[in-house]
Amino acid sequence: MALPPTNTGPARATGIARAQMPAIIIGVIGIIGAAIGLFTDAQEFYRAWLPAFVFWFLIASGALGVLMLQYVTGGEWGVLIRRPLGAAARTIPLFILFGLPIAFGLKHIYIWADPAIVHGDHLLEQKSLWLNPMGWIIRSLIYIGLLSLWAWRVRVLSLKFYEDRSPFTELKRRKWSAFGLVIFVMSLTLSGVDWVMSLEPKWYSSMFGISFTIGAGLSAFAFVTFFLTLLSENNAMKGILKASHFRDLGNLMLAFTMLWAYTNFSQFMLIWYGNIKEETPYYLKRMHGGWGVMAAVLIVFHFFLPFTMLLMRAIKDRPRTIAIVTVIILVMRFVDIYWLTVPAHHPDHFYLSWITLFAFLGIGGLWLAAFIWQLKGQTIIPIHETWVDEAIREGALQREAHHA
Repeated sequence: MALPPTNTGPARATGIARAQMPAIIIGVIGIIGAAIGLFTDAQEFYRAWLPAFVFWFLIASGALGVLMLQYVTGGEWGVLIRRPLGAAARTIPLFILFGLPIAFGLKHIYIWADPAIVHGDHLLEQKSLWLNPMGWIIRSLIYIGLLSLWAWRVRVLSLKFYEDRSPFTELKRRKWSAFGLVIFVMSLTLSGVDWVMSLEPKWYSSMFGISFTIGAGLSAFAFVTFFLTLLSENNAMKGILKASHFRDLGNLMLAFTMLWAYTNFSQFMLIWYGNIKEETPYYLKRMHGGWGVMAAVLIVFHFFLPFTMLLMRAIKDRPRTIAIVTVIILVMRFVDIYWLTVPAHHPDHFYLSWITLFAFLGIGGLWLAAFIWQLKGQTIIPIHETWVDEAIREGALQREAHHA
């Protein structure tokens, strides 16, 4: 077990807190721009809000999943990302607020929320036992509430461990995290079905939920790795962040990239091979025109390019080069979500709404501000945690605080 920290020098600030106000400004501009869209085209506003909401939610929820995975497995790979993962996870309650436009615009987004469409359609009437506005809202609150509860509980146990250094506290945190991983997978699977797959309620796939969950983990790994690359040249972090840390994170991103490709290819292959009329239209509309081009972009830039780059140790070991990989992955994560959601409303041709761009900036700016707020004032490196000495390698950490 790690020894209590003994500070040998003054606390050094990373300067991350300075980015909070610009993030708020960007967020406010984005919200105002999206609000203009609400008054000019309400239906398009509600539909355009969904992909931006899902993208940022997957980063926050994925951060909780990766954090709990780290607490369960231990090891050196995750110690340096525990604090940013925890800060991102504690922003999950914000998505109740961010989700309000979707809740108010259900009839504009989901055909099953419109009684006039459901009436007389036998299949939709049967599915209305699950797919109905009140049920959707209640379940969404449960998903976000459960994830928020686990983020809070893990934080409480981490603070307690900081005080008592008790192995029983650490064991309790691991138990909560182990059970929390089950809650995480169930919540992400069902939220993927409710929020995205139900856009086309007559289509179904048993692979969709796990693919959605894996996408959350990949989003979180890409985000926190990019965050660490921003700190790599920071005076407060010099001599701490090393090539081996980025290599470990690069290897994990490689694994999740392959899992994402495997689940998506398996889903496509099973539907193509089965050739069932209820399933094939989903891909037919996404394989032609502009949507087909986007599908090709995803194959190349979401899988083959990052897969190839992450095989190279020289790329993974250098902050600047692995930062490029993380940016590519994050951009492709949004492209993937856009490809999954928008063709449900615009099946015939590619469509990009300017409202989506403002919604992306609005939610993203405010979320980043909340992330920084959760992070600042505490040490970036959890110097009280187990595995810290091993993770820093050869005592490079001088056991002093490195604040946000």
